[in-house]
Amino acid sequence: MNIYKHSTLFVIFFFSMTNAMAKTSINEIHSCLALVDFVNSKLESSESVYSPEDKEIIHKGLFGYARYLENDVIDPKLLKLYGGNLAQAKLMKKLFNRQQSRFIEYLDDRHSEKKFATDYLIAIKECSIKTRSQGDVALYLRQALTAMEK
Repeated sequence: MNIYKHSTLFVIFFFSMTNAMAKTSINEIHSCLALVDFVNSKLESSESVYSPEDKEIIHKGLFGYARYLENDVIDPKLLKLYGGNLAQAKLMKKLFNRQQSRFIEYLDDRHSEKKFATDYLIAIKECSIKTRSQGDVALYLRQALTAMEK
């Protein structure tokens, strides 16, 4: 029951969309990472929905965007938040990762259908606007979302 309480709070954080120009919180960014990882994990079980070529495009885009969020957005924000204290930043990241696992379990229990919901696409698009991904990351993510929309 406690997991669902925390997961519910996590979902509320995720779906509370703010103005794209407003400063995005680390909680929102981490929620984006959790959602991207969840959708990417669901890709493996969607054999009949997407062609192998589409699956490769989607996986490449989502994986690249997840690594971008983790390495180029979350890690620097945590380090800045804790005044350069690497130990504190790592501890907080560990807590985020534990919460992310619970959130993914929650989504997996609630959304077992093989085809990705339009809500996921919209949420990932909103995340990309908030995090302002650029270059190859943005290109591959855009291609992934286009493939998922087909």
